[in-house]
Amino acid sequence: MRPSPGLGSMFLRRYLLPAAKFVRTKHYQHIVLHPEIQYALRHDQPVVALESTIITHGMPMPENVTTALQVEEQVRQHGAIPATIGIIDGCIRVGLTQEELTALAKKPRDEVIKCSRRDLPYVVARAQSGGTTVAATMIVAHRVGIKVFATGGIGGVHREGHVSMDVSADLTELGRTPVAVVCSGVKSILDIPRTLEYLETQGVCVASYDSPGGVFPDFYTRDSGCKAAYDLATPQEAADLLRSWRELKLQSGVLIGVPIPEEFAADKSQMEAAIKAAVVQALTQGVSGKEVTPFLLAAIAKITRGSSLQANIALIKNNAKVAAQIAAALAGGPARRQSEGKDHLKKPLVVGASILDLSFTVDDQKRDMKLDGATYSAVAKQAAGGVGRNIAEGIYKLYGNVNLISAVGKDQMGQTLLHLMPKPLQRGMIQDESQATSLCSLIFDKFGDCKLILGNMEIHQCSITPETLRAHQHLFRDAPLLIMDSNISEQAMECILQQAQQYQLPVFFEPTDMFIAGKPFHLPSDLTQHIRLIKPNLHELKTIVEAITGQTVDWQPDTKVDRVQLLQQTKELLQKIESRFNCIIATLGDHGVLLSCRSDAETDASCLLDATASKVPPHTTRFYAAPIVPNIVNVSGAGDSFCAGFITALLQGRILDECVAAGFVAAERALQSESAVPATYFSNANAFEDRYKQTLKTLQQQSI
Repeated sequence: MRPSPGLGSMFLRRYLLPAAKFVRTKHYQHIVLHPEIQYALRHDQPVVALESTIITHGMPMPENVTTALQVEEQVRQHGAIPATIGIIDGCIRVGLTQEELTALAKKPRDEVIKCSRRDLPYVVARAQSGGTTVAATMIVAHRVGIKVFATGGIGGVHREGHVSMDVSADLTELGRTPVAVVCSGVKSILDIPRTLEYLETQGVCVASYDSPGGVFPDFYTRDSGCKAAYDLATPQEAADLLRSWRELKLQSGVLIGVPIPEEFAADKSQMEAAIKAAVVQALTQGVSGKEVTPFLLAAIAKITRGSSLQANIALIKNNAKVAAQIAAALAGGPARRQSEGKDHLKKPLVVGASILDLSFTVDDQKRDMKLDGATYSAVAKQAAGGVGRNIAEGIYKLYGNVNLISAVGKDQMGQTLLHLMPKPLQRGMIQDESQATSLCSLIFDKFGDCKLILGNMEIHQCSITPETLRAHQHLFRDAPLLIMDSNISEQAMECILQQAQQYQLPVFFEPTDMFIAGKPFHLPSDLTQHIRLIKPNLHELKTIVEAITGQTVDWQPDTKVDRVQLLQQTKELLQKIESRFNCIIATLGDHGVLLSCRSDAETDASCLLDATASKVPPHTTRFYAAPIVPNIVNVSGAGDSFCAGFITALLQGRILDECVAAGFVAAERALQSESAVPATYFSNANAFEDRYKQTLKTLQQQSI
């Protein structure tokens, strides 16, 4: 087991990808894009905008946070990337993190402004926080290039609006901002016929979606009594409409009304009675302006004893699903769908250990630490760890798409570990109530060198079984690359290699520890031939050579010897087994890495992902000196980060030198971080770009 904080910078994607027109935050004053959203927009991947008034004003705690996260998950599960938009301390953020979303939800209601178009300049100027309405979300989405937006329901003409002139700004925004809004129609509390008339006047294309007879929905129920001009039956039909809409360069929006799932639809007469009672309450209490809608929704939820809230949650999740399907179809396009299929959405799959790391760093400056039973003053910290988990999180931050199969116990440590992990990595987590969560205690001396590791890994041997892996067969089928660490059982490894054989997938093996590095190579060779890439250190390399050749290697690895001698000794070991692999990345400590790769990888690194073992060209060996890293905090995290950076660049089609550079830059960030995932990356984009260019330049000069 090689514990590792293991994570590269999310900003790596911005500079290591093929040249393209990409989103630079400076183009959008007061708007900050999450790096995942930057990457997706730059590469025309499907993105769905989500509003934040559902968090700040639409639902009570904790349903608001839970629902917002579930809505994001619906978008991801159906082929798109969610971009929740909100305002925090005057900064408009596109792609709120879970922490930002929760912080916004917990702010007192009187400190968070419900922001429409008119409110944006005030909130930004005063550095306040706000939840974006449909109108404000459309504005921001259009500014950054997001085409599709999912919400619950839009505002409209209020009841008695012909007297009060109370008309939602959502309607005028739809008339002047070209964003497709997917919703369950107009909120039931409003005057729906007048709202549809207003939208027609504004030139808004209104269509129902999969609605018998083209009936337009009215939020809580499936039938508003009005018909839409058009009905769309499938995501592709909707995408075709949006494609024509964009080609015509109409500067108005499109409204797609999706009926609430039938099992959650309310009885129309009962809901109408609840709405009328809520309207009376609002009039009696003098509620007016933008406070009317949140007041009515809360009053209706109370009158219906929560059933309206459950209906609201169900419809917004369903709308998110439909919006993601439409966005994915729109991003594909007829020509691209034929040539690429779903390749741009494929996620690499990682199977390996998830561990709760407890680290203790001695801060006693007067004594050198010895394992003599004495007590030393130390700084204690906890972080999410585990080789497989760390690599998966690194890929998630750098590449944006990844699946993870791992295991935790149903205990307090397991809950702590899950809380420390990004939500998308939790989908494939096995929770076993019969096993304890894996715990690793790491002891570092005052210089930051790891002196002792104590851990329990039984859960990964017992819970990641062939049966549980086969239950996730769809994750294997759709993956461009499988990554496994050596903490799992031989039976699990055999199952993974069988899946690789069935679907002709390459496997990247991270040996993890010198004592278990040879584990998969005891399996039949017709399975192990699917292991196409490995990344051992010298001790692990020696173990693998002995496992494959059946011969004892007398050499004792020592990175402190002369570099020339070290490279020659390592190359001799590599030559014993290199014909079995596309690429061997031998890590040499602070010297750097020695790569033994197929010779054709120098011109096309994508051949390293070739899943077949036949006719592998001769190998070439190249040495890359490690860049000098200032301010090293923790030396145990570089390996997993290097894997994440290298794999990310490889999947993105980069050349071999750039794959190595990506690994080094990601490793550098891990070396400078105290936690498994650095809280911040480079202070600004220019600093990162300068560092990457310098790293790449050094690699080019020192490759041999």
